[in-house]
Amino acid sequence: MIRADDLSLTGRVLDAPGSFAAHVAELYAAFDLTDLPCGGLRVNFANGSISLSVAERAMAIAVTAVSSTDLFVLREAVAGLVEGFDPTLAARLVWDRSLPKLTTPPNFRQGRVVAISHPGAGYTRLRIAADHLAPFAVSGLHLRLLLPPEGRIPVWPSVSDAGRTVWPSGADKLHDPVYTIRAVDPQAGWLEVDIFLHGKGRTCRWAESVRRGAVVGLIGPGGGFLPMARHLVLAGDETALPAIARILETAPPDTQGQALILLPDARAAQPLACPAGVQLRWLLRSAGDTLESGLAAVDLPQARLAGGRHLWIAGERAECQRLRGQFNASSGWAKGETTIAGYWVRDVQA
Repeated sequence: MIRADDLSLTGRVLDAPGSFAAHVAELYAAFDLTDLPCGGLRVNFANGSISLSVAERAMAIAVTAVSSTDLFVLREAVAGLVEGFDPTLAARLVWDRSLPKLTTPPNFRQGRVVAISHPGAGYTRLRIAADHLAPFAVSGLHLRLLLPPEGRIPVWPSVSDAGRTVWPSGADKLHDPVYTIRAVDPQAGWLEVDIFLHGKGRTCRWAESVRRGAVVGLIGPGGGFLPMARHLVLAGDETALPAIARILETAPPDTQGQALILLPDARAAQPLACPAGVQLRWLLRSAGDTLESGLAAVDLPQARLAGGRHLWIAGERAECQRLRGQFNASSGWAKGETTIAGYWVRDVQA
């Protein structure tokens, strides 16, 4: 049985300036933030929290998590925040206790492709078998696929004596694109990802040639969570279709709202299950549609509703940045009521 003490960790960054908390607040501006006394800060996640407070000659840190894996992940996040702020502070990050020694990161799984299908034009669906997938069903919407270099035996990430993930480099460097967990069955031991074949990048080449039995690494879950509101407005392009499909399939039957999915043409459409109160619309680039024009035609709820409301948008990064500017706090949507994520970058191969 896991004790509460095993799911919390405290530490400090010696001689850290007070501006470190402001740096963290800026990076996590889109998250649920709580102000603490004397310029302190707590960042709240679905899988735990990171708290910063000013201590004598140090920045005190407290991490809480819902599982031992999440504790490892959040501790890694703190180390990344410190290094990103000032690499010279990394050696001054001290934890009050060590986590158990590990060979590989606890959020890593080695998987094997057991089925390949094509749910719509331009999409490849991979069913990947792996052990201990229960966290992938409840914690996050996304994972990272770890693809070894072509023709090489995989070298997977390890854990250093300091408790940090060590990623293979050089000729063994892994390609690690982020994808939506389209479906998962922990009891049967598999999960599925849908890959949109949008170009000739590393992931697309792999997905087009992969065969059953191929070995692939999984890191996750992480990033993005299923919105719990009873009124949803979902909008995304072909790369966001798997995420929108999973959100709709797992939404309560009484959910209301609209879902807009932008595709190159009608051939890429897929049959999707969704609550009766959610209107599904396919937008087509071949007809001149855009996410922006589609959202402009939606009657967005302008007041908070019983059961909550949530606006969820994903697609090309620059387009999502423009849309984010339209739905900031001044428009009446609170921070926790919107999720706007760039899933890909134009002209960059995945």
